[in-house]
Amino acid sequence: MPQSAPTEDGRIARRLDNRTRLLAALFRLIRKGNPHPTLREIADEAGVTSRTLLNHFPDMGTFVLAATTRWRRVAHKHLPAIPNHPDPRTRLYEFFVQAGWFLDAYSAVRWSTLTFPGRLPGFDQRQHKSVALGSLATRVTELVATYGVDLNRDPTLRRAVLVMIDPLAWRLLRVQQGLSRRDAAAVMADGLLQLTGGARSSKRRALRTRPRAHASLRNVVPIASRIRTH
Repeated sequence: MPQSAPTEDGRIARRLDNRTRLLAALFRLIRKGNPHPTLREIADEAGVTSRTLLNHFPDMGTFVLAATTRWRRVAHKHLPAIPNHPDPRTRLYEFFVQAGWFLDAYSAVRWSTLTFPGRLPGFDQRQHKSVALGSLATRVTELVATYGVDLNRDPTLRRAVLVMIDPLAWRLLRVQQGLSRRDAAAVMADGLLQLTGGARSSKRRALRTRPRAHASLRNVVPIASRIRTH
């Protein structure tokens, strides 16, 4: 009887190890460009049998959902800190270069779930997206704040920025256009700088034209008064 506890502990440890290896294998295959690998491909990548895989996950939908949930938990750990470079464009560029692994990985996982041919039980795409992108959105909000743009005070600009930095936009640059990480980072940095810089320029132009508008109104009021008196 005293020997059964170590034996049971060993079984639990092997089971947990196999589960971790299977999830890691699925993630590696998705990242390599295979969004929907077969059971055999995953088992071979993990170094286990297909039977072992099915002992852990009854179907592919459950398996993909488990891998997606696991990735979501660790995603924020792969986001870099804000670079210290004094130039805003270089600061943005360095951030996206350093965030390349996160963007590659998350966009691959998200593409896999979006295009999954079956049903993902209990999967809420909007919730998954909002949680996974929350860390990225927070970091970019802090990043653009370093050159005077407050996304929290401009909901329209914030929505536009979130569309621009969506990892699926990154995937279009990397996969569809075949850009390197550095080239994709340059596109992201330049686009974000133009979008947020353009918004600031528009506000400055509005402030410059507002006094002229008020002056015109001051001229109109006396004229209108004279018209009414004649």
